[in-house]
Amino acid sequence: MREIPLTVQHRGELGKSASHRTRREGLIPGILYGPEIKPVPVTVEERAFRLAMKEAHGSHILNITLDGKQTKAVLREMQRDPLSSKITHLDFHAISMNKPIHISIPIRCIGLAKGVKVDGGIMQQTMRELEITSLPANVPDEVVVDVTELGIGQSIHVGKLDLPNVNILEDPQQTIVVISAPTIIKAAVVEAAAEAAVAPAEGEEGAAAEGEKAEGEAKAEGDKKEKGKAEGEKKEKGKAEAEKKGKGD
Repeated sequence: MREIPLTVQHRGELGKSASHRTRREGLIPGILYGPEIKPVPVTVEERAFRLAMKEAHGSHILNITLDGKQTKAVLREMQRDPLSSKITHLDFHAISMNKPIHISIPIRCIGLAKGVKVDGGIMQQTMRELEITSLPANVPDEVVVDVTELGIGQSIHVGKLDLPNVNILEDPQQTIVVISAPTIIKAAVVEAAAEAAVAPAEGEEGAAAEGEKAEGEAKAEGDKKEKGKAEGEKKEKGKAEAEKKGKGD
């Protein structure tokens, strides 16, 4: 795998106050340690470290130069300030090229799955890193997974990976990537079913409303007729009384 060069310097003063001064000077405090060397407090220029990290990730080996001597190492921990996110401390773990190391390497999916291209499915990558042990020289930069032939409901598991001279530490049954059915279509089907279930009830409510309206209109018409009849009878009665009075006169 590719090695990333990085130059560090000895850190003379230790403690919180010294670390604050170091950071104000544009340097990052850190430590270089390992099974075959004594821990060495170091500093690295923040700008140089950021440039190196643009080309590196957790699985890359750092070729660290200290006092003109080169040491192979990996970045084990990078601490940040919780408010500013600025890097506050670095842990470099020195390694031996003749001994296996435990490391995580990134997983990258390539291709456009058939289930996505043809059926409108959704690709879900559930793993982003893979834990392995291997001799440093055999550690791959990344794991490349081709998803082109995957259809709806199909997936790729850890057990399908082929990494020569590498011992994979993950569960072989663990899913790396899966093609799921399109959620938009699922939602549309559920919504249509819900509307179909509600439709009869709405029809019944509409029929009941129409029935109530017709009943109200019939009642109003009946009341109108009764009122007309009563007024007619009243007029007839008044007419009869007037005739009777006229005869008496």
